[in-house]
Amino acid sequence: MNANIADTKRVMVVDDSVNAAQVMGWMFELIHGHEVQLAHDGASSIAIAMKFRPHLIMLDIGMPGMTGYEICRAMRQEPVLKDTIIVAQTGWGEKKHRQRTKEAGFDNHLVKPVTLEDIQEILASLN
Repeated sequence: MNANIADTKRVMVVDDSVNAAQVMGWMFELIHGHEVQLAHDGASSIAIAMKFRPHLIMLDIGMPGMTGYEICRAMRQEPVLKDTIIVAQTGWGEKKHRQRTKEAGFDNHLVKPVTLEDIQEILASLN
């Protein structure tokens, strides 16, 4: 583990693909030593985030029901999540998609597959 107790962050991964969410969660938990919560749909992700109060949310865009854009906008309305870093993780990387993530309130936009280097860069921004 690379993190000591003082550096441990709460990280939430939201992806409708259970396997993708688990792999991303493991990268944060096992490799970096952070506390992780997973969610797989819009409504539960908002409820979990309100209770868990993550430092970082990795949020998929292309989800059924509520899109990642809608989820991010809803989370940005919650005062307890105002300082949370929200990162889009998506297969969509065109300029128009990056603009939409910015407009929705995302702090960053990563194109899948997200690499270990991408994660390390995001984690470095939390300190």
